[in-house]
Amino acid sequence: MKNSKYIIIVSLFLALGFSSCQQKYEPGHGLKEVPEGRIDVPEIEALLTFMGNSGDYINSTSFPSLIKAEDVYENLNRYYVIDIRKNSDYQKGHINGAVNIDIPNVLEYLNKTVAASAYEKLIIVCKNGQSSAYVTGVLRLLGYSNAYSMSYGMSSWNPSIDHWSDRISSNHVIDLDKKENNRIKTYPFPPIKTGQSCGAEILNARGVTLFNTPTSRLMIKADRVFNELDEFHIIAYMPKEIYEQGHIPGAFLFEPKKSLSKDGLLNTLPSNNKKILVYDYTGQTAGFVMAYLRLLGYNAFSMPMGANSFMYSVLKTNGKPVFEKSKKVSDFPLIKGNTPTDKAFEKQINSSVPAPKKVKKVIRRKKKEVEGGCS
Repeated sequence: MKNSKYIIIVSLFLALGFSSCQQKYEPGHGLKEVPEGRIDVPEIEALLTFMGNSGDYINSTSFPSLIKAEDVYENLNRYYVIDIRKNSDYQKGHINGAVNIDIPNVLEYLNKTVAASAYEKLIIVCKNGQSSAYVTGVLRLLGYSNAYSMSYGMSSWNPSIDHWSDRISSNHVIDLDKKENNRIKTYPFPPIKTGQSCGAEILNARGVTLFNTPTSRLMIKADRVFNELDEFHIIAYMPKEIYEQGHIPGAFLFEPKKSLSKDGLLNTLPSNNKKILVYDYTGQTAGFVMAYLRLLGYNAFSMPMGANSFMYSVLKTNGKPVFEKSKKVSDFPLIKGNTPTDKAFEKQINSSVPAPKKVKKVIRRKKKEVEGGCS
């Protein structure tokens, strides 16, 4: 069947580094006839099809992939922790065994240095859970199904690290709007140009570019948003009931796990390079959403600490996620210096269950796709 001009089902394997695409012909599915066995569709179409057929992470039950500090502490001998903070912060105190890797180097590190699939979970930590959510979102989309972001970052690990308390406020409660904004315009999907020809290859190429932009440039604080409302197309990523309690003026409601899909409301987002601002309760889920949108080519940003940074009292009154130091922060030990592991502490946590051994990397298998593949 190698010479058939019709490609029907493509089984794609996305490896830890670069991937290849394979084809299989099955009759009865009339797809386009294309030369050289490749699907002749725009890159964005191939990418969306591939991602949709590979689990549709953004709308799946595993989204967003957050994990509590307590879980991490209780399973240090089974989890692999990557700390993406500045080295100076890392040296002041980090989780035992955590390695300090700069964000631009994360993919190379996972590809060449550690077999992430050998561990039950791959934990990404930052100072407050914002950057780690974004990085974890990218990794998940690239196929790292065991990647998690530690909720509230190192601010939830030890009370001496607090990058949350002075960033929560109710300063803009009086500025909130309660009417629902209607979507009256649709847009074409962003024109992605990686030079690749199948979903897996396009996904890999986009993932690499996402790690090269400093996350500090991708986060816009609440005060600026309220002062420059016309500069942003705003997404309130939350259930309708809290949206109706008050939202940023002009914000459009996107309900979690069903709005952001090719056949959903994705085409209501501007693809003309206008800034798209995503916010949720804590900024962490928004970090995952931002990763998804930027991977697709949208000029997306998130709001650090989310609605906690401007309507804290409303969230708390309605029983929604808020940062409370007395409830969210543990008192787990910190390892100081530039050495990942404290030998005495490592012996203690490994006394009952041995740590996993590093093994050969395992190929991350993606589900079959119809369009978007190549040979």
